[in-house]
Amino acid sequence: MQQLVEMRVRTKTPQVEMEKKVGKVLTEDDYNVRLTGPSRVMMPDGRPLVIYLPGILSGAAHDTAYPILHSLKDIGANNRRNASGGGSYTTNNRVRFANVSSSTIGNIDPLVTLPYCRTTAWTGSHAEEFSSLFPLFRDIQDIFEEYEPRRFAAQKARADLTNPDWMVGGTVFTTMTVNNTYPTGVHTDSGDLDEGYSCLAVWRRGAYSGGHLTFPEWRVSVDLKDGDLVLMDAHQWHGNTTLTTESGDAERISLVLYYRTKILHCDSAEEETQKEITAKMRPLGKSAVWAGGMGKPVEIPTTT
Repeated sequence: MQQLVEMRVRTKTPQVEMEKKVGKVLTEDDYNVRLTGPSRVMMPDGRPLVIYLPGILSGAAHDTAYPILHSLKDIGANNRRNASGGGSYTTNNRVRFANVSSSTIGNIDPLVTLPYCRTTAWTGSHAEEFSSLFPLFRDIQDIFEEYEPRRFAAQKARADLTNPDWMVGGTVFTTMTVNNTYPTGVHTDSGDLDEGYSCLAVWRRGAYSGGHLTFPEWRVSVDLKDGDLVLMDAHQWHGNTTLTTESGDAERISLVLYYRTKILHCDSAEEETQKEITAKMRPLGKSAVWAGGMGKPVEIPTTT
């Protein structure tokens, strides 16, 4: 177990100043303390803000994961809201955000337009690659339990109440976000377990500067290296400083693991698949018969 230097922050950035930073990419002027070694930072009330564990993931599971996570680089997302760091725009009467190299893997809870629990598209089509990441996920879980046992216990208690079909690899995580070489704007995470913790691991290649994970409200930052891990309260404001690539192969991959709160209410995978089938049928005066697999419903006219 790494020996941690502990510190407690005493003051925070005033709310009026924080409101100006939301959705913005941070600068080196947005922090006073940069963590450089194993550290635990507490908020004034004693709650943990972030635990920094340098080099703790340097090993086979971490190395094996790199080409898989790298392969997600070209999957973009324009729904990252403030985390995109690039503002918003409207198209077809819908608000969109800057497209960034960010993808979600694992399992997702229902949306209004998709009223069923499901695995993400990449996860479903790359099941073997996804399962090869399980040893890494378990390593991160073990570190989580060792360094923040109270938060881990709260998350495990929720995981134990959840249908195991939605818990990834038997861990306390349901979902992962993979970001590649872009600085997130200032945001707080939503939809994940308040009493749990987010675990963020990093892979670095080539040369770049910046990209420091920063908690601007508390003015604390960390420049994550390859194999580093942070355990963090993602419901506190956080984002990255400007990232500047200095070589053609420059790359910073971050993998964030967490528990999606509403997955507690998911039924079994089989039952949720039936909900998906039902949702995709369009009776509208006809009887819809599912064609099987992921094909389209076959509509058979009915007599009236």
